[in-house]
Amino acid sequence: MKKIITLFLFATLAASVGWAADVTVSKTMNEIVSANGYTVSSGSNVTCYTSFALDDNITISTTGSSNCGSFWGTSPNIDWRLYQAKNGNVIVSAATGYVLKSVAFTYSIDNGGNLLNDNGNTVASGTAITISGNSVTFIVGNNGTATNGQVRVTAISVTYSSASSVTVEEPTLSDEFTFWPVMNDAPSAEVTIAPASGNTVRYTTDGSNPSRTNGTEITAVTTINISGTTTVKAISYVGTQTSAVVSKTYTLGQTITGISAFKNLASGATARLYLPDNYNARTLYVNDSEKEAFVRDKTGAICIYNVTTNPSLQYNQHIAGWIIGTYTEHNGMPEFTASSATNSCYLVIADPVTEHDAEPVEIEADDYDSHYADWVTITDLEVTASNDNTATATDINNNAFSIYNKYTPEGYQQPYVGAIVDVTGIAAPYNNSQDILPINQNDFYPLTYVVDAQRDFVSPSASISNAQVRLKRNLSSQDWSLLTVPFEIEGFEGDVLEYTGVTLGQVGAYEMNGVTYPIQGGVMHFEDYYGNLQPGTPYLVKPYTSQQEMTLSGVELKSDPVGSVTFSLAAPQNAPGINLMANETPAYVGDYTLVGTYSPATLPKDESTVKLIDNNTLSWTSLIDDTEIAGTEAYITIPDGAGVKLDLGDNEVVTAINNIRLDGNSLQETVIYNILGIRLDRPLGELPPGIYIVNGKKIVKR
Repeated sequence: MKKIITLFLFATLAASVGWAADVTVSKTMNEIVSANGYTVSSGSNVTCYTSFALDDNITISTTGSSNCGSFWGTSPNIDWRLYQAKNGNVIVSAATGYVLKSVAFTYSIDNGGNLLNDNGNTVASGTAITISGNSVTFIVGNNGTATNGQVRVTAISVTYSSASSVTVEEPTLSDEFTFWPVMNDAPSAEVTIAPASGNTVRYTTDGSNPSRTNGTEITAVTTINISGTTTVKAISYVGTQTSAVVSKTYTLGQTITGISAFKNLASGATARLYLPDNYNARTLYVNDSEKEAFVRDKTGAICIYNVTTNPSLQYNQHIAGWIIGTYTEHNGMPEFTASSATNSCYLVIADPVTEHDAEPVEIEADDYDSHYADWVTITDLEVTASNDNTATATDINNNAFSIYNKYTPEGYQQPYVGAIVDVTGIAAPYNNSQDILPINQNDFYPLTYVVDAQRDFVSPSASISNAQVRLKRNLSSQDWSLLTVPFEIEGFEGDVLEYTGVTLGQVGAYEMNGVTYPIQGGVMHFEDYYGNLQPGTPYLVKPYTSQQEMTLSGVELKSDPVGSVTFSLAAPQNAPGINLMANETPAYVGDYTLVGTYSPATLPKDESTVKLIDNNTLSWTSLIDDTEIAGTEAYITIPDGAGVKLDLGDNEVVTAINNIRLDGNSLQETVIYNILGIRLDRPLGELPPGIYIVNGKKIVKR
């Protein structure tokens, strides 16, 4: 029964590799000499036999300098003598279509001779050597101890089979994969090599092709470690038959440091993004509904898409460590997209952070392309179109931006056409459009309305509540400035005066014929004001600190037009100080108005329009070259030909005319003042009827 089982196992093994029956030929030298009719010598003049047949399929031959084998002795003790001194080799060859399985020599030695295999190892007498191929070479030697050593072969045994009968199954390698280092460790990955049952495998990792004689030999499933991109090649063999070479490459994935470098990858490339702690990577905004998180480090920003972390990403978290993902561009937006290799367990997420809060970066419109996926602010954009979800705005160079309300921040309202705005949001290119997606993270308003003293202001069609407004206006702490704004200012940090009325009084003096005469006119009275600055109302202000702009949050941007404050002045006959000269009756004076404006304006050049200039002096627009007035300012209108000064209560008085100015002209030149002491720049012939002072003399024109 035991014999039957053994035969069954052998049959199963033979079937698994496709073996036919092996052929073993074993012959003594007596049999070889007899079969081939060779001459046997016993003296020095021997006959050399460089080749003879063991059977029809196996040939034994010699090579070397006259190293032929010679037969010695008498039957039945004939041997075949091989000489080391002649540097000989013995080659056992199978005929075409056959493969060797094993070879054994029975021999004795003389004078230190020996038989070595082709690796220089001794072949023991009578020991079968396993062969892989259709030929094998043996070396005749003496291990380097003598020069005349002999090998005296008495018998040869060779086992072989038909080459066509062997089918060798290829070894199995792990599927190709990409691997990365874990944290700071050296990169390492495992590759499994599995031989088919009964096969021997040789594999290489140096790029060379394995063979029966090249590569590392294994006979069982083996796992090897690799530390870099490696091509593993393997081949199976049974006897002299081999399988095809199996080759697979295992790739050490790229490690990219910093977001900017990651964004330089080709779209679709997978890499490990490394964020060192000192790169200060921070979460800017998270949109859970679309699995988007926007992250910025010191090199750039990116959208992290479809990545699950623990804890979940949220605003202002500090991120460091490693994460594997694919770089993609979705409609122009640069994204770090989760892949099958993504594992966020090596991503360190600090919550809460100890640094200052992440904030938007204020950029110029021309810098938009370098801030994709970043949280940015672009200022001074003029809205040219608007609907429920999208507005179009341009900068002064006509760069167009789309303000797309994708994330619907709380309290956000689409800006109106004509408004000048600062937009704060995610820079999100979309199909070649420069989109900004407003967000109100960290109490930053997504939209700020700009009231610019140098640009026209367009009022909204309806008042906008809870708005943020940026006022661009130079206000000096050394001078009084007129200020009119379309929103309420609470708690202005500085002195504020409001216009409370006008009375008749002395606004200056002039000298004529050695006599000093008062100049009468309207004295506009201003008193300290402690309430909130009301929209549309002009005020005199002097901030505690000079400023070029101010930003106010939570205000109501009014739709009402700009306003003014008017007080009328009458000059009754014989009022105190009215009589400039005997028997003259002053006429009715008229209205003194403080007129506000939201947009820059050009004032008329006449004797009824007055502006306040830098040195707290009033000037008639007919007497100066610059007649422009800035937006959010105010100007004064007075009766034609009248005079004016400002009474600022306990602060100071701003006068219209400090004295009568001759400007270096001689008395022969025509210098004309009206009865109120106002210098006129028109010739007397163009003036209406009235009383004038011409070169210091009173003239009545009828």
